[in-house]
Amino acid sequence: MSEDSTSINDVRHLVQQETRKGDVISPHRAIMTLSKSMFNAGCFSLPYAWKLGGLWMSLVLNFIIAGFNWYGNHILVRSSQHLAKKSERISLDYGHFAKKVCDFSDIRVLRNNSKIIMYIVNITILFYQLGMCSVAILFIADNMNHLLGDCIVGGAKVMALISFVPILALNMFTEMRLLSVFAMVSSVFFLLGAFVIMQFTLRQPNHWEELPAATDFTGVIMFVGMAMYAFEGQTMILPVENKLETPEDFLNNFGVLPTTMCFCTLFMIAIGFYGYTAFGPNTQPTITMNVPKEGLYSIINVFLMLQSMLGHSIAMYVILDMFFNGFHRKFTNRFPNVSKVIVDKGFRIFWVSITMLMSISIPHLEIMIPLVGVTSGTLCALIYPPIFEMITFWNDWKVSLNAHQRCLKISWNIFVIITGVFAITTGVYANFLTIFEKLQTTKQNVFDF
Repeated sequence: MSEDSTSINDVRHLVQQETRKGDVISPHRAIMTLSKSMFNAGCFSLPYAWKLGGLWMSLVLNFIIAGFNWYGNHILVRSSQHLAKKSERISLDYGHFAKKVCDFSDIRVLRNNSKIIMYIVNITILFYQLGMCSVAILFIADNMNHLLGDCIVGGAKVMALISFVPILALNMFTEMRLLSVFAMVSSVFFLLGAFVIMQFTLRQPNHWEELPAATDFTGVIMFVGMAMYAFEGQTMILPVENKLETPEDFLNNFGVLPTTMCFCTLFMIAIGFYGYTAFGPNTQPTITMNVPKEGLYSIINVFLMLQSMLGHSIAMYVILDMFFNGFHRKFTNRFPNVSKVIVDKGFRIFWVSITMLMSISIPHLEIMIPLVGVTSGTLCALIYPPIFEMITFWNDWKVSLNAHQRCLKISWNIFVIITGVFAITTGVYANFLTIFEKLQTTKQNVFDF
């Protein structure tokens, strides 16, 4: 085989080098947007997650979970870029990427059912994004209740309803460039809040010697779910990469993905460790409820609520980006006289309302976060990427890798998939146990009353 044909088949040469035009963002804005999708309400629940898992067990697992997420995101983007070039597309969203994986596969069953696979992936992402948006609402509601609970009766559910109007207003914007501005503003709020909260935790007496190294099985699995959720940018990976002006900058050694993952991992470990060691057994489901609710700290709580509102619109963008065009095409075929603006706004109002209903139905951050993280989050990070990578590069690996290298790659991907399946199975079990215990406690409180 000639050197030219070898270089064509070498997967390293299949990454797009073109510069995109139109609604695109720079690498710096991409880092800000992707970081914002990870720096959200889930981060402030990490100290509580460490409480569930135990101090040293959580520390070790946090590094492992970060590594798995990084790997899944990396192979997802590499496979997507490969297939985008192969299919002569500028970019692919997660659903169409899954379809192209099947379309170009040598396996007839996959080719014949590529649309079904796309629908399965899209439904997974839909539930994940809806869960993320619901968590953002719960975070806002809990903090509003923390600050205003003495003035406004009704608890977190009423606070969630109050937050509906500003959240809905922020979801009326459409362009990625504008959302990247939202992300920058939100990141400023987040960094201010994180800085103030971190300095408060560092000034507290440290209890690390008194804390358990590990807890029980259920607690550890709940930690895994919450930590998986903290890396809640899995579904934003491809939308951000698709809008990046220079796609090759996404996977470079100091590119968008490595920079974002390193920064986010270090921050998440820091807030989890110092938050838990500062408050110990008294750590609340979100650490913002452990800080005082007067003076500067109340202002910081407001900032963090605002950043969660902005984060809601960023998470909702994934749903709109994936589903609106198809919905609009089918809707206008049936109702051709309805303008696109009305269809667009109605579509947005519907999905924002769904997230509100979800947050009211399960008004507990400590339940919602691990449930979302250990199901849809694990599927998007640990199950789909390795499966799609093996299908995408199967023939290329036969040319570019020897038998030993292929065996190692396939074995590692299978190990990642098995790990993901185990996490989902045990995570769902642990979450249902927790939900059952919460319901039992609620019933007991009612009877006692």
